Order: sequence, then C-alpha cells, then structure tokens
Amino acid sequence: MKNKCVICSKAKGRRTCRVRQHAVICSQCCASIRNQDCEGCTYYTFAQQYQSAKYSQSESKHFIIEINEEVEQSVDHALELLNNKAFKEGKRIIHELLNKHPRNHWVQFAMGVYYVFKEEYQQAIEYFDKAIEIFPYFVEAYFNKAAACQKQLDIKNMVKAFQKVIEIGNPKDELVNQAKDSLADLDRHIREYEGVSLETYFKGMELFEQAVKYMTKRDWKQAIFYFQKCLTVNPRHPQSYGNMGICYAQLGKKDLAFEVLDKALEIDPQYELAIVNRALVESLKEGEILRADNINSVEYYKEYPLKKKSYLKQFMQQLHSSIRNIE
Repeated sequence: MKNKCVICSKAKGRRTCRVRQHAVICSQCCASIRNQDCEGCTYYTFAQQYQSAKYSQSESKHFIIEINEEVEQSVDHALELLNNKAFKEGKRIIHELLNKHPRNHWVQFAMGVYYVFKEEYQQAIEYFDKAIEIFPYFVEAYFNKAAACQKQLDIKNMVKAFQKVIEIGNPKDELVNQAKDSLADLDRHIREYEGVSLETYFKGMELFEQAVKYMTKRDWKQAIFYFQKCLTVNPRHPQSYGNMGICYAQLGKKDLAFEVLDKALEIDPQYELAIVNRALVESLKEGEILRADNINSVEYYKEYPLKKKSYLKQFMQQLHSSIRNIE
C-alpha cells in the first residue's frame, strides 16, 4: 500500500488519472473530480453507464455496478491491514462488507486479495472471477487473477488474464505494461526451455489435452496419435512422452514404452512420474498389459515440484504400506 493518492495523500492510489498526467488517485477523489474531461477513461465510462442504467426503464440486461465510495474506502482500509499482515482484522472487515454488499466488485476483489496473502490461490481466483462477473472491465481483478494462476502454474489461464488486462486497460497504465512484460518474459522463457513460441506452446497444449481425454476413455491408440501430434509442435514435452509410455504399456508394447519413457527422462531427469512408470513397465513380462486400475491421473508439475513434494517418496510409502497390509 505504498502509493498514496496524489490528491488527498491519505488513501491508496489505485487508479491512474488521465487528467492528472497519469498520477495515481484513490476511488473517492476519482469520483469527486470526475467530469467530461475524463471521457475515454474506463471508470468515467462505467460511471456514466451506471447512472444511465440506474434510471433506465428498459428491460435490458446490461450489467450494473455498485458505485459506493464509502465501501471502497473500507476496502482500501482492509487491504492496507492485509498488507500490514493484520489478516484477522482485514478479513473481518471484508466479510462484513461481503455480507452487506455481495454485488460490489471491489469487495469480491478484496476477498480474493486476502486469499492471495494466505497463499490459497484457487480460492483467490474464484473471488477474482466473481468480481469480473460483476464488472467485466475490472483490470485489477484480471491482473491479480493472472498472478494467482501463475502461482498455480496454470499458464493457460494466466496468459488469458494478462491478455485481457492489455485488451481492456489503458495502454499507459502500469498494470498494462506489467502484463505486457510478463507475457514477453514468459515467451522468452518458453523459447529458451521449450524451443517454441508461446503461441506454438499453447497449440501443443491443446493437442496434449485432447490426448489425455482419449486416455481417460482407454482409447490408447488415439491417445498416442495426439501425443505424437503434440510432440511435432513441442518436441521437448516430457509429459507427452511419459503418457505415451503408459499407452504403449496398455497395448503390451514394452519396448516402445521404455523408449518414450526414457525420452521423457532425457528431457527432465527429475520427472518422477516417468521414473515410477518406467519401474512399473519393467515389472511386466513381454506382451503383458499394464492393468488400467494402476493408472492415476496426476498433474505432476503442479502437484509435486510446485508444492515441494516428492511423488517418488509418496509412491514408495504407499507401496510399503500395501506390503505391510498383505503381511
């Protein structure tokens, strides 16, 4: 909460003001100085739409946002408390606001921020989505959703949220520039480690998701076909090789299963899922089919390295537990 409003010097400046040379101002000062000179600003546009909708007698279902400066001041105070690690009091204020103003986008946003501070990113995303549903042009909510998705390694939705920030935000706003920088950094990272562009990477992911759908249907040949298509787009994708190994094992093709599992480990020697699956395949006799009920669907990179957990350690613990139960 470092950036104070340049007008009142009290509340946090959250909005970039066009008529103040793009200085940051608080919501209350924004409302107090708002006039026709603000035309073209997102907040001015939607304040006008709100007033029109408020008095309109039509049955149009255009969205209506609540503009309540007192509520926004309370949100500012709650966010400042969160920033100062006064989580209990900050959450209490936000809960009270949420009970009284469930259709206020800033209140939903504030609850999302609370869960970000608590590192409960999925819940944070749910509240940011509620804020966006109320106010579809809520740049701050899209930006924070993108950051939460990044923490979840949900790259696809992170990119979509950052792209939305760029689409609807003022090109001179700091958040828009940060979104552009984040996407540029991601593109550089993917080019460096995957050898493909961001756009190509996502084309590969779409093919990978299609392949996984066929795996869930036990259509192993069709799954292999789509994993191979994914690899033509993104050759350095260990998950595709790893999943192909399972598919080949299901078809009784042990040699091919070894080949693709080894390729997955060549790309990522720490890919524990491939290590475990290779051991399972090695236990098979030639022509023997891996039992379908031995397969678990795991988003490995999200569920294990991200959370600093070991899949291999967990697997060994479960194995030892099952052996003890047999004894």
